[in-house]
Amino acid sequence: MIKKNKVSVTKISVQWGEMDAFNHVNNVMYIRWCETARISLFREIWGEKGINMKEILDGNGVGPILANFNINYKLPLTYPDEVTIHTNVSQIGNTSFKLNQALFSKKSGDTLVADATSVVVMVNYISGDKFTLNQNIKSELEKFILR
Repeated sequence: MIKKNKVSVTKISVQWGEMDAFNHVNNVMYIRWCETARISLFREIWGEKGINMKEILDGNGVGPILANFNINYKLPLTYPDEVTIHTNVSQIGNTSFKLNQALFSKKSGDTLVADATSVVVMVNYISGDKFTLNQNIKSELEKFILR
């Protein structure tokens, strides 16, 4: 039996104040929503200790940092709506991993409204050096690679 890997799913309600003078959601909000979804994925992988700097520094000092982010806007959003963000790992390297994100509008029938990619590097915040991903981390990340 082939085990299907999972996607991290985050739902966010569009707020009235997220719209701009053009009467649609400001582009910066999509990026913030992706950040929220990325942190949700990290919490699924590492729990609270993987995203809280105090906990990271009290532990082995290793944690994630965003190195690159790209987004493609497909359709504008307006209030009210609910955005569902699917986040998955697309590639695992030696010290970093890549993420894919797809944003869907509930009001538009779950239509894709944006997609994004990012690179996350694991860093030892005590030494300031990149951290080589160990098998433990790679195994947790592999659970979110779509097959």
